[in-house]
Order: sequence, then C-alpha cells, then structure tokens
Amino acid sequence: VATLLEEKGHLAAENRALREQLESDAAGAAAKKLLRLQTQVEELQEENYRLESGREELRARCSRLEQEARGLQVRAQELSGLAGEAR
Repeated sequence: VATLLEEKGHLAAENRALREQLESDAAGAAAKKLLRLQTQVEELQEENYRLESGREELRARCSRLEQEARGLQVRAQELSGLAGEAR
C-alpha cells in the first residue's frame, strides 16, 4: 500500500509538472501569436498610410489635369473661332 501511495504521489507530481509545462507552452505560443499579429497590424497600418498618401497625390494630380483639360478646351474653342474668322 505504501509503495502504491508513493507511486501515486510521484504520478501526481509528474502530472502537475506536465500541466504547468503545457500551460507555459500555451502561454508562450499565445504570446508569440499576439506579437506576430501586432507586427502584422503595424505593417498593414503603414501600408494603409502609404496607400492613402498615394490616393491624395493622385486626387491632386487628377484635379490639376482636369483644370488643364478645361483650359485646353477653352483654348481650342478660341482657336476654332479664330480659324472660322480667318476663313
């Protein structure tokens, strides 16, 4: 009986140690996953910032090109009128 109780105590201690190791491994894996996800969020935020900056630059360029196109249309109409007068 004493031997069985002693073996039971050793098995219980081993079981506790394995559970602690499992919890520690799970916490470590969770921490690594959290760090990986935080890094991914930071990378996506940086990419989002770059894309928004690019979008604003394209909007400004588009606005400039639209103004230029309107100016060219006015100039083309003027030249068309002058050509008509010249004929």
